[in-house]
Amino acid sequence: MVNHEKRRKELADFLRTRRSRLSPQQAGLQVEALRRRTPGLRREEVASLSGISLPWYTALEQGRDIQVSDQVLESLVRTLRLSKDERRYLYTLANPSIQQPDLHTEDEHTALPGLQPILDRLGNYPAYIIDNRWNVTSWNPMITSLCGDLKRNTGIERNLLWRVFIMEKVKKQILNWDNFAGKLLAHFRSQYAMNLQDPWYEKLVDELFEQSDEFRLWWAKHEVSDSFEGVKIMDHPDEGHLTWHYHTFAVSEGGNYMLRVYTPAVNSGDE
Repeated sequence: MVNHEKRRKELADFLRTRRSRLSPQQAGLQVEALRRRTPGLRREEVASLSGISLPWYTALEQGRDIQVSDQVLESLVRTLRLSKDERRYLYTLANPSIQQPDLHTEDEHTALPGLQPILDRLGNYPAYIIDNRWNVTSWNPMITSLCGDLKRNTGIERNLLWRVFIMEKVKKQILNWDNFAGKLLAHFRSQYAMNLQDPWYEKLVDELFEQSDEFRLWWAKHEVSDSFEGVKIMDHPDEGHLTWHYHTFAVSEGGNYMLRVYTPAVNSGDE
């Protein structure tokens, strides 16, 4: 069962962060002469622009248990100027009836049978499989060449977020770390909303909160994205700087496993 209190808390925080990032000028309001204490829009301004009452919107930002219609959600989408990904995220949090993924039932780091030959046949393209908890379950030899032998990593050390935010050797190897880690976290935040019924997610977030200043700072910004594609620039000890484009594909019906493939940047010489 979805933790409704946690869902309402996430929704409240998301609305606050979207409101604080939008200036009155961006919302089409007249600039005030006096200095504003509130960054971004005020609650009453969001309520007025959205055509809803201030007490009702305040209750929403306070995480109270109220029902939200699609009409109201669309008004908030327009007022807060949400992106397509942010709109989907808003609906996921506001509508508890949205189908949630099944809880993770497989043993940790269990690979799907039959996928290893596919990974191995990708040749010079590094590739790996992650489960719905973002743990690497299987990989091909090129990943070992780039990232070291993952068999030596156990437990949480095979988790993508943990590796990128906590493991210093991995962080130093990624030359565009801020961009890469930011995109990774934004996508994770979107998936987090779909897995609020899984206490493992909350445990991972708590542990990352404890050990990573960057994670704490960026988590508070509440950025979300459905995109799992981008660029990764690596500093390889033997080959120097390597620029990769990465693409991610669902490989199981429930979306519990994803395949990520890295391809060399065109005309970079990295092939």
